[in-house]
Amino acid sequence: MKAKILAIKLRAIGDTVIWTSALSQLRREWPDAEIHALTFATNQAVLHNHPAIDKLHLLSGKGRWELIKTLYSLRSQKYQWVMGFHATTSLCRWAWLAGGSRLALHHHSWMHTPKGSVTLSAPARLQDAISRDHQILEALGFSGPTLPTSLWLTNEEKKRAEDLVCQRIRACGGNEDKARLAFLPGAGHHLRRYPKDLWLPVVERVAKAGLQQPLVVIDRAVSEEWGLREECARLNVPLFDDGGLRDFMAVVSRAQAALANDSGPGHIAVALGLKTTFLFGPGCVGDWHCYELSRNPVLRASVSCRTEGPKNDERFQFCTVDVCEHHSCMRKIKLNQIIDVIGN
Repeated sequence: MKAKILAIKLRAIGDTVIWTSALSQLRREWPDAEIHALTFATNQAVLHNHPAIDKLHLLSGKGRWELIKTLYSLRSQKYQWVMGFHATTSLCRWAWLAGGSRLALHHHSWMHTPKGSVTLSAPARLQDAISRDHQILEALGFSGPTLPTSLWLTNEEKKRAEDLVCQRIRACGGNEDKARLAFLPGAGHHLRRYPKDLWLPVVERVAKAGLQQPLVVIDRAVSEEWGLREECARLNVPLFDDGGLRDFMAVVSRAQAALANDSGPGHIAVALGLKTTFLFGPGCVGDWHCYELSRNPVLRASVSCRTEGPKNDERFQFCTVDVCEHHSCMRKIKLNQIIDVIGN
């Protein structure tokens, strides 16, 4: 009988991109299985067309009752396995409602394996988010090399994006044949964004050097907040701040390299094959940088105000404030450091 699996991860866009590594390995280990995925509706564009997934189920919100009703409604699918990756407390409590014959759950912070789950090797181990997802697969006996993250775009999406990129480069007087560097200034939390007054000089330096063609790709809300339409027009740099998440992904895919914050856009760039430089501020680099440094380097300043996390491992220290007057974790990353790393 063909295995039927429900894989669940209820996290933000970046963590959903990271999840594709484990989903791809799940497909590799069980090529004939019917794999369903449950995630938030905001992640639908990320997982659309992914070959590891046969059916996608969506939650429209984060409420407990919607989760309970959705899990119970999935009982009729008769899953052999229900797997919760980086699971919340609510998911650990209610995953059994989906009716899986067996459960594999990994809570995001518990020091022990959740009740009812197959035993995990080291649930409390400090490790990056890809390795954390793979604890579920290790508990099932899977081994072998970790697969990279991946996103899937259609040829039509790529062609439409390439036409748009070339059009806007020409309109700015740029060169569509140069290697393209995507600037991704967005991030879900404002303190994870490299500040506007520091971002713009980096873009300007790259544009003036003329070795790479800059593309600024960002969501509309931050673009409007920062006045990027006027700023990019001043710098003669093409701006892409319209369209949905699939359009964003398609435009990013037309570049060869990216500069990004500790953010979903950065994870998207890596999954699309771009060499991506990350700017880390308050976030935990041990958790959220899951990649080879030689391919995807990190710039991160040493500051004394990242006080959360283990005292004996600076990589896993982070900051959770919502208001910061100095933002030194970002402002200490200097323009010349960035230019040296991105190759200008």
